[in-house]
Amino acid sequence: MTLQISNQVYEDAQYQNPDPVGPQIAVPLGFQDIELSWDRKAGYMRIIIEGYTWHFKEYLGKAHIVHTNNKDGRIHIYAKAQIDGDTMNMWRDKNAPLHPIVEGDIRPDTFNRLCYRRWESDGTPAQEWRLRDERLTQEKGWDAEGALVLVQGYVGDLNAEWNKNDSIAHIFHQGWTIVDEDKIAHLYDRDLTY
Repeated sequence: MTLQISNQVYEDAQYQNPDPVGPQIAVPLGFQDIELSWDRKAGYMRIIIEGYTWHFKEYLGKAHIVHTNNKDGRIHIYAKAQIDGDTMNMWRDKNAPLHPIVEGDIRPDTFNRLCYRRWESDGTPAQEWRLRDERLTQEKGWDAEGALVLVQGYVGDLNAEWNKNDSIAHIFHQGWTIVDEDKIAHLYDRDLTY
């Protein structure tokens, strides 16, 4: 069964550039620190490693989210990356420790939309992140109670998917989450045993 993602978008949505990404140099081999974000000028998702940038239109794989940079809307991860055409594939280090279970509001195993919330509705900086339960949104509507939680960042074990046919700047986490008292969303991969 395929989950139909809500086609509603947020006020600061950025649409994907329809042009091909084009040739790029190979991503360095091995596990490394990677910065993941939406390139608002180019209209593609991007990673930055040691000052070099790669763009892509689709993202599949796993990674460890180390922290987020709320001022600039960046997700910092540790993973191994490879680009195949317009698709970014990532692998979590199988020897890395599992993200610890924390106390907080447990959110169910679902298809979670992750995206940066740059502005408040009044035009002031929001500099926070969204965690939207796409299954609950599909079942009960965009304004369903509990479908959206605004958080101060993400950490944990990311099980990511972003289909190239989704032209909006989000990625999706397949798994469950715990939102702690500081409003940090801890991500847990449904394929791992905690």
